[in-house]
Amino acid sequence: MPEEKNFFTGLFDFSFSHSLLRRLVKLLYVIASLSGGITVVACVVLGMQQSPAQGLINLVAGIVALFVGVLVVRVLLELALTILRIAEGIEHATHPGN
Repeated sequence: MPEEKNFFTGLFDFSFSHSLLRRLVKLLYVIASLSGGITVVACVVLGMQQSPAQGLINLVAGIVALFVGVLVVRVLLELALTILRIAEGIEHATHPGN
């Protein structure tokens, strides 16, 4: 599967002959990390409005949850890339002329 030269032509490839997963993984990882960080900050701010103890609890729990969430997202994205590599390897093994 050759690499697509333009993201948008690959996006509108209705035959699904090209994979966008390799390009989207970076973007999805950044989005997941940023949204997790923003969520933690929002929970801490809301917790501080209730009481300082609640804000501190939200901070500690939020950091732990952010770490676990980013770890899970990373593992899932790596799994998707591994499955893609396996599929490409099978494709090359079964169709050596392509």
